[in-house]
Amino acid sequence: MTNLSSIIEYDKKVQDINIEQLITNEFNPRARYNEEEEEELIDSILSKGILNPIIVYYDKQRDKYIILDGERRYRACKKINIKTVPARVLLKEPDLLESLSLMFHIHNVREEWTEFAISMTIRRIVDEMGKNIQNLNSSDMRELSTMTSLSTYKINKYLKFQDYPDSVIQKFLEYEIGPSNEKPDPDILLEMHKPIKDIGQLMPELLKNHNIGEIIDICIDKKDKGVIRNNKEFRLINKTLNAAKDGQIPIDQVKNQIERFFNDINFSPEDLYQSTSQNFYKYQSVLKTSKSLSQLLIDFDFNSLDYESKRNLESELEKLLIKIRSL
Repeated sequence: MTNLSSIIEYDKKVQDINIEQLITNEFNPRARYNEEEEEELIDSILSKGILNPIIVYYDKQRDKYIILDGERRYRACKKINIKTVPARVLLKEPDLLESLSLMFHIHNVREEWTEFAISMTIRRIVDEMGKNIQNLNSSDMRELSTMTSLSTYKINKYLKFQDYPDSVIQKFLEYEIGPSNEKPDPDILLEMHKPIKDIGQLMPELLKNHNIGEIIDICIDKKDKGVIRNNKEFRLINKTLNAAKDGQIPIDQVKNQIERFFNDINFSPEDLYQSTSQNFYKYQSVLKTSKSLSQLLIDFDFNSLDYESKRNLESELEKLLIKIRSL
């Protein structure tokens, strides 16, 4: 097991390293950098200098310093032709697994990585551990938790990205390095993870007609066109499938409407929910509220109210009775 405390030891003196001796870390999953933030950083460097040294280690084989932390500062310095960069140098050259773990702690603790980037880094760590990401046992999860400082709950969440076919993962990796205005939200993969799994169990023929990559593309298109306004709306698909799994609504009805969701670009998760399970969930809510009201009335001291309060309560209860009788 990697012990980070044994490798996070620096040369006491901050070194000014020639920028030509620095190279970026190929295992940094943060493939895109915000241009506006980069310009702000350049302005700061020009006016105040580099306030925080970058963190590097010396790679003997390549005779270069590999950046563990500070790639944005390095890129900004290159843009404005700064020749040397202040750096803190690790005393020990980490192996690949140690390097991945170090980068994970440095960047993820500061919330600089997206959830998709975190997932891809976990995948690299698992590969370097010589484990199968689809077959991790409790001991593997504890080791991952130690190496990343993440709870097993969060690790399981990030591993959901890795349940998708390689073609889907590769597509999102390509999105990461493409123009920012063309980048879909990888959280779509998290939101659709359980619905796709449930569809495979309840109506597997749908996944024969629409492969997983196609389903994700459909969701991306619907979000791009504003048919899906935010990621929370995907949860209405999940609610509908849960009601079907519990036998509360006919599976065939849900199947037909999900098929429509796949085929009709303008058919939203809300439309799906309203046409299938909304009435069931309203029934559940009314039933729960009715039981709560009944319990409240049992223990309620009506005679303790003043005249006006009694009249207001009687009026509201009478309205409720009229509504119930009209059903």
